Amino acid sequence: MNHDPKRAADRLDLLLEACNPVERSTLRNQAIESALDEIGGEITSRPRRARGPFLGRSLRTVLVAAAIVVTTAAVAAAGWSAHTGIFQPTQEQIAGAGPDEAARMKSELAMGGPGEFLNAAAPDFPEVALQIAADIPYPQGYESWRDFLISLESRTATGEDLRSEGALHGWFAANAFIAWVQAWRQADVAGDTEAATQAARVISEAPGWKAVTDEDPHPDPSVPGDGGFTKHTLFGWMLPYRDAVLTGDRARVEHLLASAYGSWSYTGDPEWNAQLEAHPEWSVLSGDEIAQKYMQFLDAGRPRPEPGAGQRPTTTTPAASETTAPPTTVQPTEGS
Repeated sequence: MNHDPKRAADRLDLLLEACNPVERSTLRNQAIESALDEIGGEITSRPRRARGPFLGRSLRTVLVAAAIVVTTAAVAAAGWSAHTGIFQPTQEQIAGAGPDEAARMKSELAMGGPGEFLNAAAPDFPEVALQIAADIPYPQGYESWRDFLISLESRTATGEDLRSEGALHGWFAANAFIAWVQAWRQADVAGDTEAATQAARVISEAPGWKAVTDEDPHPDPSVPGDGGFTKHTLFGWMLPYRDAVLTGDRARVEHLLASAYGSWSYTGDPEWNAQLEAHPEWSVLSGDEIAQKYMQFLDAGRPRPEPGAGQRPTTTTPAASETTAPPTTVQPTEGS
């Protein structure tokens, strides 16, 4: 029987392709094509050697095998998905553990927040983050605050530090809460009673959001025995804002915002962050001086819906640790 080397090579190609764990579509992108070109160039630039009887694979087969290696390495290096499969202990697991193990697990949960650890450096992190934020309402016109938080997390991620779902959920809650406080202030300044009432309702409900109670079941603005210092439970800083809004005390709300009480009025606002980036010289200002700059920023106004339109909650359409906000250029001194 005659042996046709070409037919044998073609059969080998088909067998290798059938066993290839990588979908063909994943090999067709700019990065893979560039890698294949480099590999092919390196192979063809080397002196030809006499082939033995078992070296009859086509160059295409070699490149496909190399592409599998390249793709696997890229997946591992990039953390292909934000999902890591690593989870914080649940309350049920803690209840079933021994005393020492339970204490350790409680500590981990308190520091990290519940749920799965996420890799913010992964390419699908924005999509995963939007799913987590789906139940958090934002006022109309403030959706960029949510997007800013996701972008900031992605840009500052190294792939080594992970965020739990609970922590991220809590950050969205804190971010949205301050957006509603801003919306209430704007509506109050504009005399838009309907919008102010809508914002006040959401603000009053926010301490009961799941993203909040998962980490801080009983928010409290102060910690007993703190000696009078400004301390609070994880989301306790929300309550002075809430109380000032419900009593219509705009001066108190503005004082809390300007002094960055809870820190989120500075860190969660993309427009204010743009101001800070445009003025690096402000980094040497005192807390009071920065507060004055912030009040000037607020008084300059920002685009707001037409009176009577209301501040309707907006949420993302789906396809929560510390709530310390991501750092800004200026770190103000918090005031009460």
